Amino acid sequence: MRSERRYYDDGYTTRFSGDIIDVGVYHGAPAVELATTWFYPESGGQLGDHGRIAGSNVVDVQADQDERVWHVVDTVPSGRALACELDWARRFDHMQQHTGQHILSAAFERLKDAATLSSTLGAERSVIEVAMDDVDWRTVQAVEEAANRVLWDDRELVLHWTDAEGVKKFPLRKPPKVTGRIRVVEVPEWDWSACGGTHTRRTGEVGAIKIVGWERIRGNVRFGFLCGGRALQDHAWRTEQLLDAAKRRSRGERELIAHLERALEEREELRKQLTALTRRLLADEARAAVGAPSKGVSVLSAERSREDARAFALACLEAGAPWVVSGTTAPEPSLVVARQKSNTALDLKALVTELLAAARGKGGGSPEMVTVAPADAAGARAAYQLAVERLATK
Repeated sequence: MRSERRYYDDGYTTRFSGDIIDVGVYHGAPAVELATTWFYPESGGQLGDHGRIAGSNVVDVQADQDERVWHVVDTVPSGRALACELDWARRFDHMQQHTGQHILSAAFERLKDAATLSSTLGAERSVIEVAMDDVDWRTVQAVEEAANRVLWDDRELVLHWTDAEGVKKFPLRKPPKVTGRIRVVEVPEWDWSACGGTHTRRTGEVGAIKIVGWERIRGNVRFGFLCGGRALQDHAWRTEQLLDAAKRRSRGERELIAHLERALEEREELRKQLTALTRRLLADEARAAVGAPSKGVSVLSAERSREDARAFALACLEAGAPWVVSGTTAPEPSLVVARQKSNTALDLKALVTELLAAARGKGGGSPEMVTVAPADAAGARAAYQLAVERLATK
C-alpha cells in the first residue's frame, strides 16, 4: 500500500494538498496515485469518490490488486502540492447510505435473526440480501422503526483499530474479510462491523432509513432501501404524484388507491367486452370474405393490430377458407399466412425465407401457419403481395 489513506480516520476532510507519486493507466483511462489521499476507492459495495485534482476531474477512484489507490482523471495534472477537492455531496450521500446499511442490517438481525448476506450501495438505490424466506409490510414496518430509532438517538459512531486477536472482543455480525490491521465501526449498543468504508460521525446524520421494495431471490429476500437525502427525494416525488392524482380525481389521498382499483376493474371489464365485440365483428367479416363456395382469403388492412390480424386469419379458417393471408401496415406491420390443417399438400414453412426477405423483418412458423413482423409498412405490403402470389395458384 503506497498511498496513505486518510479517510479511514477522517471522512469529513474535503480539501487537501496532494503530491502525485505515480502516473499510470487504469482500465484504459489515465490515473494518478497520490502520496496521501482522502479520496475513497470503490470497495465493499460502496462507490468511489469523485472530485478534482488541480484542473483535472476525478471521475473514479479504484484500488488495484496491490492496494494502490488510482485516481482516474480526464486529464493528467502536474506539479506539487496540488489542490484536491472531493465532491462532498456525493461523499456525504455515500456516508448516509453506508451508515444506514449497517444500522438496517443490524435491525434485521436483532428483530428477525436474519443475517445480511450481501450489500450494494448503488448510485440511485441500495440493496441488501437478507437470509429470510419471505416478508410482509408489518415486518418491514417494525424493522424500519427500530432502525430509525437508532438515528433519532443520534448516537456517536466509534472507530476501533485492532488485529485478528483483538477483534474477537467485538460482537461482529460477520467475520472480517481482511487480515492485519482491522477497522471496526461501532454503532453503540447496536452494531459492530469490520468495515473500511466511510460513515457519518453520528447516526442522526443519516436522516432517515426507508425500505422501498423487496423481491425473493435465491431463497432469500433482497431489499431496496434509501437513506437521508435519497429518502427525502423519494418521499417528495411520491407525495407530489399522490396528491396531484387525488386532486385531479377529486378524491382524498387515502381514497385514491381504492378509486384506482375500481377504475382498473372497470377498465378490465370494458376491455373484455371490447375484445368480445371485436371478435364477433372479425368473425362476421371473415364469413363475408370467404363466401360460397369456399375460397382463399387475402386482406391487407391499414389499421388492424397484430392480434386482430391473427384473429381474422383464424376466423377465416373457421369459416371454411382453405388458406388466408392477413396483413396490416399499421399501427404495427404484421403478416399472418395460414391454412386448414387438412390441406397437408401446402407447406407454408417453405415460404418463410422468401417472406422474411420481402418483409425485411423477422418471423417463422410451421407448415400450417407463418407469422412475420415486417420492418415497416412497405415491407408488410411486399410480403403480403408475395404470399398472395404464391398461394393464389394453390
